[in-house]
Amino acid sequence: KSIEIDRSKSLREERVTGHNRWHPDITPVLTVESGEEVILQCRDASDGQIIFNKTTKDDIGQRSNEAIHPLTGPVYIKNALPGDLLEIEYLDIIPESTGWTLISPGFGFLRGIFHEPYLVHWKIKDGIATSSSLPGIRIPDGSFMGTAGLAPSQKQVTEWTLREDTLKGNGGLVMPPSPIDAVPD
Repeated sequence: KSIEIDRSKSLREERVTGHNRWHPDITPVLTVESGEEVILQCRDASDGQIIFNKTTKDDIGQRSNEAIHPLTGPVYIKNALPGDLLEIEYLDIIPESTGWTLISPGFGFLRGIFHEPYLVHWKIKDGIATSSSLPGIRIPDGSFMGTAGLAPSQKQVTEWTLREDTLKGNGGLVMPPSPIDAVPD
């Protein structure tokens, strides 16, 4: 079984393949038996907004920060019960032939350090990433799945919302889900 995506489309255009927020009411895309092998194609963290050798650092402010971190699935595992601990074994991770690294002012873990946008496009071949922007630099393949998790309970969603409201009320940075690019909406 598999979930295949069309990389020319955003998650919003191909919503039957995934979601971009954690919620217990999101309908599974695929149902599998425990132990069954599944192939999941995944989108990049920008949901296709950064296009190899076309998007520039000057375009960074034009992209939607709401349409990030698209997730493939959910996958429903038959006979799994709330509170179960699930083990996921990744048998293979196959990267695309291109990738990118981005620093976006005011966004991410380094938002207070870097104040200018920076974007590097990478070619990935034979387990090595190279970029014409950084001649002589070779990055060994460190492909990873990104995020995998279990659907939260409604009680957990309520607790998260309360915790984040309290943090925001105390002056903390909170990035709650936005309905702008929510999939499903």
